[in-house]
Amino acid sequence: LQRPFGPPLASSAMAALRCLALAAMATTAAAAGYDPEHPSEPFDDVALVISDAMKEDGSRHTHALDKQEFLSGGGFCGCVENGYLAGWYQYGSAMYLVDQCSPSSGLVLRTGHLQDRHTEPLVGMMACDALKLMTYCVSHHMPASLPKWKDTCDSAHYTTPACDVQCSAAAPGASPVAGLLALALAVAAGARLGM
Repeated sequence: LQRPFGPPLASSAMAALRCLALAAMATTAAAAGYDPEHPSEPFDDVALVISDAMKEDGSRHTHALDKQEFLSGGGFCGCVENGYLAGWYQYGSAMYLVDQCSPSSGLVLRTGHLQDRHTEPLVGMMACDALKLMTYCVSHHMPASLPKWKDTCDSAHYTTPACDVQCSAAAPGASPVAGLLALALAVAAGARLGM
């Protein structure tokens, strides 16, 4: 059926279904991460998730520094405290954002320093560097916490403009298939050269 001055009914129905599907996807995405209707500071959640992970009995020993571990810079807090972030005119110590870090008190961040990340590009770079540093330290000192960290990091990443952090701590494009392909090419190249 076609009306004299309008699109066919089938086209209108398809357009309406597409709009409904798009609205459903947007609602699902908002429910999974940061919700602009109920604003909160996602970097507060970053500190809470890391604090909870540090206080868990299973990983508590990896954050307390003994004498030799202190010399090698081991432990999550040591990792974060020795990191650098983009700052005003130069890279600076992550301690600008870290108020406290210990297995007993957890991680306390000065998130007020990051609240202008939407309008100030350098503050956005600092927030992004903080997410990268935390991801690196979580992946090296609390790998069991990576799944929970990824969800929290993704929520904070959503509010950080122009940030290229990989919250899963996986290298871009890294996969077992890519590794096997690289190995096969290396073997083939070695065989071709007579090695």
